[in-house]
Amino acid sequence: MPRGRFTPLLALVAACGAAPPPPPAYPSTLPEVPASGAVAATPPETPPALTFYETQDSSAWVAHNFEIQTKYGRVIAVYTGDEPPSAVTVSKLDLETPAGAAQTEELPVGLAVKTLEEAAEQSRGGDLVAVLPGRYAGFRLGDKADASDGHYIHFKALGRPGDVIVDRPCPDDPNWMILLQGAHHVIVQGFDIAGAATNTPGGTDLRGPAAGILINGDFVHTSKLAHHIAILGNYSHHHRVWGIHSVDSHTVLVQDNLFASSGKEHAAYFSDGSDDYVIRRNVFFASNACGLQVNLDPQASLEKVAGHGAIRYPPMQPSRAWALGLLELATKQFGANAFPDGRGLNYIIEDNVINGNGRIGGAGINLASVRASLIQNNLIYGNGSAGIAEWDNGNVFDAAAVKPGPRTAGEVTGEDALPLFGCVGNVVRNNTVLSAVKGRAALLVGNGSWGTRAYDNVLVNDELPSVELLNTSIWRFEASHNVVDRVSYEGPAAAMKGLAISLPDDPSSTTGVTRQSLAPSFVRAGDEPWVVLEGNWWRLNPGRPDFHPRSGVGLLAGRGDARNEPPTDLDGRRRTKPDIGAFVAVP
Repeated sequence: MPRGRFTPLLALVAACGAAPPPPPAYPSTLPEVPASGAVAATPPETPPALTFYETQDSSAWVAHNFEIQTKYGRVIAVYTGDEPPSAVTVSKLDLETPAGAAQTEELPVGLAVKTLEEAAEQSRGGDLVAVLPGRYAGFRLGDKADASDGHYIHFKALGRPGDVIVDRPCPDDPNWMILLQGAHHVIVQGFDIAGAATNTPGGTDLRGPAAGILINGDFVHTSKLAHHIAILGNYSHHHRVWGIHSVDSHTVLVQDNLFASSGKEHAAYFSDGSDDYVIRRNVFFASNACGLQVNLDPQASLEKVAGHGAIRYPPMQPSRAWALGLLELATKQFGANAFPDGRGLNYIIEDNVINGNGRIGGAGINLASVRASLIQNNLIYGNGSAGIAEWDNGNVFDAAAVKPGPRTAGEVTGEDALPLFGCVGNVVRNNTVLSAVKGRAALLVGNGSWGTRAYDNVLVNDELPSVELLNTSIWRFEASHNVVDRVSYEGPAAAMKGLAISLPDDPSSTTGVTRQSLAPSFVRAGDEPWVVLEGNWWRLNPGRPDFHPRSGVGLLAGRGDARNEPPTDLDGRRRTKPDIGAFVAVP
C-alpha cells in the first residue's frame, strides 16, 4: 500500500464516523422525545468539525501537526541544590532525531525554582522547563492561553537517563504524578516517573498514584479536549494501575518511551474521547493486563457527554437509537469529533515492542472502537494473552447487533446493518505476533468490528487459534500474504465467508505454521525479555531474541506483498524487498 492518504474505504469510514445519520424514532417508553432526540435549544450554527491530517507516514503527521519553536522564549530551571544555575546545556529539540543524537546548546536561565509545580505555574508558551538531576514531586499543568503552535511548553529532564526522578504525586491530585489537565502544546521528555518499587503486576498491596502521566481534557467541565501533546523518551513504571492514561484528547505523540510493570492493569491506556494519535517506537513491558490498550469505551464516552451541562437528554437507554440521537445532538452543540463520541479516529501505532504483559488477560495491543487507523511494524511476543485484538468493548448500544448478530450473509446488507462502535476499517500490516496461549488469538477481529485489512503479518499462536473471526468481522475483511497456524471462524462466520474480500487462510498466505517450524526463518527465536530494568533506568536485554528474517531462508524473506508494505521496518531500515513481519531480512 503506498504512502499518503488512506484509501477511499478508510476515508468513507472516517466520514461516516464524523456525522452519524439521523436516528430512528424513539421507542414508546420515551414518547415525549422527538425523533431528533433534542430537547433543548441548540446553537444557530453547528460548530465546525474537528478534522485530522490523514496519512500513513508518521513523520509527515508529526511535521504537519507539531510546529515546534526553534528558539525558546525563556528558560526556567528546576534544581535541588543550594545554588541556582545561571545556564543549562540542552540538546536542540527535534522530534525526528533520536535522543542523544541532537546537537547541544547552552542557554541562559531566566528563572530558577525548586519544584516542578512552581515551574508549571510560572511557565508560559515558548518556555523550556529544564529540570536538573534530582528527585522531585510531580506537577499539574492546565490550559495556558499563550501556548500555541511555535510556542510549546517543554519540560525536559537534564543529565543522563534516570538522573531526574519524579517519585511523588503532583500536589493537586495524589492519583497522578504528571497531570496535563486541559493542557495543550506541551512536551514532556526524559523523566524517570517512578511508582512504588514494591508494586508488582498482580500485587495485592499496590500503593501510590494510579498512573505516572494523565492527559485529560476534562471535557465535562471545560467543553474542550487536551491536544498537541508530545510524550517523549520517558520511563514510567511500577504504578498502581497504568504507566500512562489519557481521556478527552487529540493530536498526541507518544514516542520512545518505556511503560512497564503496571500493578493492576495496562502499561498504557488511551481512552474515551481520544483521537489522532501517533504511538511509535515505545516498549510496553511486563504489566498485569494489556501492553497497549486503546479503548474508546463507547458507553463511558456517551455517558460523559450526556452529563455535560449544555446537553439535556433522556437518561441512558441501552439502544442504538439513544446513542445516535445523542451523537446528533452533541455534534450540533460541539462539532463533529470535538467531544467524546465513543470512536477513535486516525491512530498510527507502529514500531513498538510489546512483551511480558497479560498476566490476567488483555491483548498486547487491545483496540476497542478504533477506526480508520494503521497498526504496523509491531513486535508482540511472550505475552500471556492475545496478540492484536479488535472489538467494541461489549457496549450496550450494539448488543442487539452483536448477540447473536447476523447468522447468514443475507442479513448483512451494508454498514447500516452493522454495529456502530466496533473497530472499523483498520489496516494491520507487517506485525510479528508470536504466542502460545489457548483461546487467545494472535489476531482477533471480534465483537462488532469489520473492514479490517491484514497484510504481510506473522500471526502464529501454538494454541488454537492464530486468527479468529466472528460473524460481523467477515464483512469486507481483506487479507494477503500472512503467515499463520490455524484460522477460526466462530459461530455463523463460517457460512458468511462470501462477505470477505479475501480471507486470512487464502492461497496467498501460509498456514499450518508453528513457532517451532518458523524458528529457522529468524536470526534467533526465543522468549527472553526485551529489556532489563535496573536502577533508575532500563536497557535493552543483550540476550533478547532477534526476529529479523534470515535472508533467503524460510517463510518470510521476500515472501510478502510489495503493494502493501510500509517503507521501513521496526528498526527504521528501508524495505527494499517484500519481507513478512515487523523486520526486514538480514544476511
